[in-house]
This record gives sequence, structure tokens and C-alpha cells, in this order.
Amino acid sequence: MTGDRMRGAWRAWADLWDRREDAAALALVRIFVGLVLVVDYVDIWRLDLVEAIYAAPPDGFGVAYDGWGQALGPHGVWLVALVASIGIVTGTLTRVSCVVLLLASAQLAHMSPNAERGIDTILRIVAGVLALSRCHARWSVDAFVRAKLGRPMSHDVPAWPRYLLLLQLVWIYFSGGINKGGAPWFPHGGCTALANIFADPHVARFDPGWLEVAMPFTRIATAMTMLFELGAPLYLAFYYFDATRERGGRLRALCNRLRLRWVWIAVGLAFHLGIAIGMRLGIFPWGMLALYPVLLVPDEIRRALRLGQRRKIDAPANRASSPS
Repeated sequence: MTGDRMRGAWRAWADLWDRREDAAALALVRIFVGLVLVVDYVDIWRLDLVEAIYAAPPDGFGVAYDGWGQALGPHGVWLVALVASIGIVTGTLTRVSCVVLLLASAQLAHMSPNAERGIDTILRIVAGVLALSRCHARWSVDAFVRAKLGRPMSHDVPAWPRYLLLLQLVWIYFSGGINKGGAPWFPHGGCTALANIFADPHVARFDPGWLEVAMPFTRIATAMTMLFELGAPLYLAFYYFDATRERGGRLRALCNRLRLRWVWIAVGLAFHLGIAIGMRLGIFPWGMLALYPVLLVPDEIRRALRLGQRRKIDAPANRASSPS
């Protein structure tokens, strides 16, 4: 009996990771992540910081030069990363572009460790997962070329890369919550953490005078941030309940009726948009939001695509039937 249960559990586990779904979610992540990276690398060049960040002293803050990083130099490695990012956005030689971006980003981090940010590491991991996926099955130059050659790519792709990115996203939030150990993040410390950050001239975008009026709201936002991050693992349950509505059950029905999955997503959107508006943290909020398509149930994206196609079909018909 125990052996049958173990075999059944193993079969269910294998079936979970072997599922197929529409490539739209992974394609959107590919496009959004690529856009964030392109904007970031172009911004470094626009501000004339390539040499300042990655060159060796006295011209810059770089500390390590060996291998191909030494051969290409700071501008060369930066250019490789930029071209690879463009390849990811457009879906051109997608897997090669993802691997090249991963290597170039790691090399830039090696050259100037003090310039490495958490979001750089995150997006590098994402690039590695995308390289192993079929995120180029939709909205890519690769798919366009294959279609022209008479070998169109199937839109049904393995789901496990999206699952992996979903777990990664949940872990980032949860680990962020458990690492916030300071009293200002909790009620016994007055939930003043966000107010303190908004008053920090190193990261605050606006003069802190507005906090005198908004202090109660920042306390609420601080509490919501902790609930959002520490409660991140619950999203996996909300997602499961939403994807298996037909199975019934009181807890499943309650979570779906209260739309707790969408509440969690909405809080996450507000969290990152608040960071983007009120703080100067570079691409962090946009890099995290670029991963949000993995939070969607495949049927939701499929319905949105069908609705968009239906509107495209209906629009010419409506114009033709309208009186001249």
C-alpha cells in the first residue's frame, strides 16, 4: 500500500513538471526582462558610466581583469551584454542570447563587484532559466523565421520553466521578509521602516516634508509589505486553488471568492510601483515586475489573447457596417 502511494505521488510529481501550456507567459517575461536590461545598459552609456564603473583605477572602480573580460575591456563586455539583451527582447537566437547575457553580466560583476546589485543576480538567473525554456515560441524573430521556413514552432511548451521562475519569485519575496529583522518593520517598532527609507537622501526621490502628513499611510504600507512578503508562500496555495476550481472544497471556494490570488498580485504591483515612484532604486522594481506574467494561470493569458484576436476581427466588420 505504501509502495502504491509512493508510486502515485512520484507519478503526480512527474506529471506536474511535464505539463505543457501556452508559451505566452514565458514570452512576456522574455520581452519584459530584455527591455529592462536594454534600458539599464543604455542608461549606463547615456550617463557616461561604462568606464567609471568597470574600468581599472584610476579611470574607474573595476578590480578584476582576466580572461575575455581583459581582452574586450569594459566597453567591449558592456556592448556584448547590450547586444545579447536586444537579442532577448526580439527573440533573435534566443537561447544563445540568454547564455551570452548570463556570461557577460557575470563578467561585469566580476570586473566591478561593488556595482553588482541584487536585481542583476536575479535577472541573470532568469536568463539561465529562459535559455532552457521555449520562451521564443511566441513573438520572436526565431518563431517568425521558422514559420517562413515552413517549420512553425508549437505554442504549447513545457511549463516547468515558468514553475521554476514562479518559485524563485515567491522565494525572493519570502526571504526578503525574513531578512527584515529591524524593529521599524514591525508593530513594536512603530512600523516606521518605509518612512525612514523615504526620508533617506541616498534613495528618496522627494523631499521628506510630505511624511508629516502621510506618516499613517507609510505605517500601513510597512505592515502591508511585511504581510505581503512573509505571506508569499501562500500565493502557491491561492494559485493552486484557482487552477483547480472544479475540485470544490470550502477553503478553495473561499479563497477564490475573495480573489486572494489577485489581492496578492495587486499588493505586489502597488509595492513595486510605490518603490519606482518614491525611491531611486534603479531597475529593481521594473525587473521584478517583468517576472509577473509567471503568476498568471495559462487560461487567463489564453482568454486575453482570444479576446484581443476577436477585437481585431470585429473592428474591420464594425467599420464596414457603420454608416458613411
